[in-house]
Amino acid sequence: MIYNLQFKFLIAGLIFIASVVIGYFLRSDIQNYALADALSNTTIGQKISGPIENKFNKELQTRIAKQGLAAAGTYELSKIFKAPDAEVLNGKGETVKLKKFTEGKYTLLTFFYEFCSDAKGCPFAMSTMQIVKQYLEKTPSLSKQVRMVHISFDPERDTSVMMAGLEKKTNRENKPYSVEWKFLTTKNYDVLIPLIDGYGQNVDIAIDPKTGKRTLDFPHVLKIFLIDPNGYVREIYSTTFLNPEMLLNDIETLMIETEKGVNK
Repeated sequence: MIYNLQFKFLIAGLIFIASVVIGYFLRSDIQNYALADALSNTTIGQKISGPIENKFNKELQTRIAKQGLAAAGTYELSKIFKAPDAEVLNGKGETVKLKKFTEGKYTLLTFFYEFCSDAKGCPFAMSTMQIVKQYLEKTPSLSKQVRMVHISFDPERDTSVMMAGLEKKTNRENKPYSVEWKFLTTKNYDVLIPLIDGYGQNVDIAIDPKTGKRTLDFPHVLKIFLIDPNGYVREIYSTTFLNPEMLLNDIETLMIETEKGVNK
């Protein structure tokens, strides 16, 4: 009798355990089917319904909040000046108008040169923009609205071939919804100097005191320009006031502005 009771308890226990395990897998399958169904109804790059604020993922919003920044859309970014136009060279060596890369999207533009070794200069701008790119690409409908542009200070050494190489390296893991990232140069200093003057970009040509010849260095104040889709510079960042959260917050502010139809 005792053995029969033990056997019955054993069988009941096994049935209970089996039901728990089966329930777990059924629940997982249901969740996976729900996720798959949600994904199947969302095309990459498709516009997501709801206000812009809801499109920026919670992880990003948390990072922005930790910086103590004003909430996106609660402040205004004034039009500072119209982004200057000029003839530039793309990675194919073609002469194109710069406004092709400063209008139509929210643009982050900076000047650089390949041999820059200042940790707080070009490399810092590159890494900051890379983080911005990664966060935006978590929401394809946002990433397709943004581009990044690097223009070289050094047209003699930073040729179109080099720009093409940098573009390939930077965009090697790109998806169809990735942020557009362009590297441009100019034909010569005659074209470059009026352009950097127009942007108010500070740069010097370093001279070796021993030889009197120009070195590979171009000492400059790091600047990143935020340009709206209409081609107006709306913010200028420097090393002291530059982090990914700030850039993303300002981009979101301009997107909210566009959504509300103001400052067109």
